[in-house]
Amino acid sequence: MRFLNDNDYSALIRYEIIEILLQDDKYINLPEDEKEAYAEMKQSTAEDMAIAQIKNYLFGRYDTTAIFTPLPDQNSTDFRNAHIVMCTIDCTLYHLYSSLAPNKIPQHRSDRYQDVLNWLKDVYRGNAPADLPKKKDDKGTSNTGIKISSEYPNEDNRW
Repeated sequence: MRFLNDNDYSALIRYEIIEILLQDDKYINLPEDEKEAYAEMKQSTAEDMAIAQIKNYLFGRYDTTAIFTPLPDQNSTDFRNAHIVMCTIDCTLYHLYSSLAPNKIPQHRSDRYQDVLNWLKDVYRGNAPADLPKKKDDKGTSNTGIKISSEYPNEDNRW
């Protein structure tokens, strides 16, 4: 089961563009019956890369297993965080573009990808809020949200 489904993409990109992104030199030389499987594998790989990238930023503070739980089927109630879905799609599309033509990534795709990375870095540092399930300890209590700071600058204590 996938975290994203094909309908999720329709809000951010046209279907025809996704079809182009899923093709490359190897795709063109495949027999007709193998082309669909190759395109699905390429899309799944890009989605997995995007999810792993996002998980690496969220892992310490948030329950990434709960965040990236896939829908059991198309007709079930969608409890996924819409912002995480959007971020995952933006990262996936960026990875698909970069695999096809890294020097010709549209500016808006690069900007959206950079926005996602900036937000993830802020969440990682604790500077941006995120409406996501917090990571819990063995007793079921959330021990995140603690941020230690000082009004004094860091000092180098080498002698």
